[in-house]
Amino acid sequence: MTRQDPRSVFVTDDLTIAEFVTEWLNKQGAKVELVKHFKESVDVGISGLSDSEGSSHLELHAVNPEDVEGIRNLILENSKTLLQEAKVVDQPAPEQIAFDCDHCKQPVVFPGEMQGTVQECPNCAGYLDIPGGEDEFDWSVVDETLSEDELAEQNKENEEDADAWG
Repeated sequence: MTRQDPRSVFVTDDLTIAEFVTEWLNKQGAKVELVKHFKESVDVGISGLSDSEGSSHLELHAVNPEDVEGIRNLILENSKTLLQEAKVVDQPAPEQIAFDCDHCKQPVVFPGEMQGTVQECPNCAGYLDIPGGEDEFDWSVVDETLSEDELAEQNKENEEDADAWG
């Protein structure tokens, strides 16, 4: 028999879903923490009534006990959408990725594990961004309107202007 903490607002055995729901709740302003319960640590040796098998599971606990009901209601109101989004996060890579080359417009096919990488088009040798995957670089900082040479020249001019007043 396992006891559940009174601050518990969500229980699952899927780490991906637990992390996704934790992040989503925190973005909603509901402060929760992820607590992992492992087989060995659940009611082991407490009494003859304890579950000898135990069960591994993950619980989300409200940081503030007075927020428990509000967080539970938030989860219930959004459960359908929330669980659908959580399942999309854990999608396996496709076996193949097929699309048209940006340069030569010919169809290309790459293995799924190449998603999120840059490869050469087998038809025209142009560089291709293979769709999908996780890209951790913040591309919003890149100014694609300037070439590398123009950007270097602009940076050099900015440094010279700064030195002129220094």
